[in-house]
Amino acid sequence: MNRLPTLLLMTGLLAAAPLLHAAGPPAPTVGHPIVGTWSWVTFGGTCTETWLYRPNRTMLGTSGEEVAEKIYDIAATPDAGGFYRLIETVVRQNDKKDCSGAVLEGPGEQSTRFVQFSPQGDKLLVCRTAALSACFGPLRRVP
Repeated sequence: MNRLPTLLLMTGLLAAAPLLHAAGPPAPTVGHPIVGTWSWVTFGGTCTETWLYRPNRTMLGTSGEEVAEKIYDIAATPDAGGFYRLIETVVRQNDKKDCSGAVLEGPGEQSTRFVQFSPQGDKLLVCRTAALSACFGPLRRVP
């Protein structure tokens, strides 16, 4: 049996792997303030959201009946106003309603948010733009 085509394919994949990995955004550095679990209770205490940001750029979120897994990219440092740009892309979700009654579109859906941390790093504010005009929270860090 001729193994040359398989060997060439494997060699090509191994050679390309570092290039493919390098093309994606880097993982947050250890100690990035987003890494950890954040939670808040919404709508007068009737619904809870919990977000777990892992150092490998994956996020697991629950909101009401919704459970979603996402990948995320966040700026390494804040802008002049103290906001970090956060981009999340849905990998998989359960097609259930979140605390606001909305349902994610599905894998590939992307959202951009701007987050700001309290000086102690124990609270997180989430905004539509890098301004305090359209925000929600604060989410609290879960120990």
